[in-house]
Amino acid sequence: MSRWAKDPDAAADALIARSLDALDLSGRILLANPSGGLPGLLAARDLPFQRWDRRLSAAGSAQPWPPAGPFDGAIVRLARAKDEQEMVLHAVLSVLGPNARLFIYGGNDEGIRSAASALASLCGAADTIATRGHGRLLSARRPPHLAALRGELAAWRRVTSLAIAGVPRAWVSYPGLFAADRLDAGSALIIDTLPSLPPGARVADFGCGSGVIAAGLATAPDIGLDMIDHDSVALLAATENVPVGQAILASSLAGAAGPWDAIFSNPPLHDGIAESHAALTRLIAEAPAHLRRGGRLQLVLQRRLSVEELLAQHLGEVRIVADTGRYRVWSANRR
Repeated sequence: MSRWAKDPDAAADALIARSLDALDLSGRILLANPSGGLPGLLAARDLPFQRWDRRLSAAGSAQPWPPAGPFDGAIVRLARAKDEQEMVLHAVLSVLGPNARLFIYGGNDEGIRSAASALASLCGAADTIATRGHGRLLSARRPPHLAALRGELAAWRRVTSLAIAGVPRAWVSYPGLFAADRLDAGSALIIDTLPSLPPGARVADFGCGSGVIAAGLATAPDIGLDMIDHDSVALLAATENVPVGQAILASSLAGAAGPWDAIFSNPPLHDGIAESHAALTRLIAEAPAHLRRGGRLQLVLQRRLSVEELLAQHLGEVRIVADTGRYRVWSANRR
């Protein structure tokens, strides 16, 4: 297994660190969704930059679209999904000045080779600046005119039809969202097992994405509903899809409000292409401090993932409320 599969952020840092001196950076530089070490590398060289993070980062901020340009150059960390890769390229090119250089780095398994084709189709040409292990760094110049540029977030908004709790409805999504315009099997299962909620209950959908579970929760009358996600674009979609919910940009319960009577989640299990249970483990560990006494944490997970011991360590009354053979819904209460 390559380092890109095991620790993609560290692999990306190693690639860009090796190549940085050859980029000849100057002027106003944009860092788009950078790997963890890149801002420090530029700061150590006294190179001024402005960063754009779609997802909440160590810098503590996130926004759906890059800040206004023009920038004299940009370094882009390859996005995890192909449709997001395309949107990010358009977004960054929309804030670059004419002939400014765009650099993009990522792993072969993440799709950097196909990104080269996408970059060339927009800019006319794309060059490989460096390779390392199973990754590469690409470069292109922004043409003075880009007729096919989709330079606003609204141009990437998609509206489809989705059935939530058996009721068809219009559904807003954007590139890079999990199960963006479909109801995935895990979320469908947890929606089918939602308990009756008393009027006045306060509940949260953690890792809400475009708001599928929140939409199921919103069918209960007179509840307070919080939608929590670290992805600013996901929250934008969730706010459109479930306007009664309050959107909270946070990567953990500690960064949100509370306390809640119940927390529901189809938790994220990947960091890029690498599987990671860090968010799941943290969610379970933090739940008792953010649930009212007797409050419930309810999760849907692939059946291969057993969390019984972890739930029992932090909560009580652990049980499986649904099991399809592929997915399980786990429930546990604060003692």
